[in-house]
Formats: sequence, C-alpha cells, structure tokens
Amino acid sequence: MTSGIPRVPSRDLLQPLTEELGAVVHREAERVRQEIMRPYRESRAGARLLAGSAVLGSMAAGSATAMAIRLLDRRLPATASAAVTAAVFSAGASVMAAAGRARMRAARRPAPQAAAT
Repeated sequence: MTSGIPRVPSRDLLQPLTEELGAVVHREAERVRQEIMRPYRESRAGARLLAGSAVLGSMAAGSATAMAIRLLDRRLPATASAAVTAAVFSAGASVMAAAGRARMRAARRPAPQAAAT
C-alpha cells in the first residue's frame, strides 16, 4: 500500500503515529488511575490511626471494668460485684444498640418529597 507521498509507504507514516497514540493513551490511563487512587492512599493513614485507637479504647474499657469491679468489691462479694458491673455494661450496650437501630431505620426511610406548586 502506498501513501499520497511519493516513495513513502503508508506503514512508515502510520508507525510513529500509532506508537505516539499508544503512549498518550497509556499516560492518560496512568494519570486517571493515580487520580482515582489518591484519596484511598491518603485515607490509609487515617484508617491505621482509627485501628490503633480501637485497640487502645478496648484496653481502656478493660481497665475501667477491672476498676469498677474492684470498687464494688469494697461493698459486695467478688462475684456480686462482677455481676453488677456486667449488668450495668449490658444495660448500657442494650440502650445504645436500640438507639443505633432506630437511627439506622430512620436513615433508610426515603425523605419526604416537597409538593411541586
């Protein structure tokens, strides 16, 4: 196949254009990938900090439980103080679960539509 230019085959004209187009497409695809991934990379450090705070919070909750039991040990037998502490924490967890469940249900309901006038 020949091009409109004398003595220059079409393949010699299209080869650099094809290579350049491929490079441009590759660069754009990489740029888009980087742009999409940027927020996830930035949030990785925040997720690690949240995980660390969850571990430390669990340790603090365990310490608070031990402290509550020891304080109740002064007035009640050891078994009773552990039972009272467990009951109080269970009641608090139940109240929080009920409140969270109500909020989740409210969030799933569609918002009321304003009447068009």
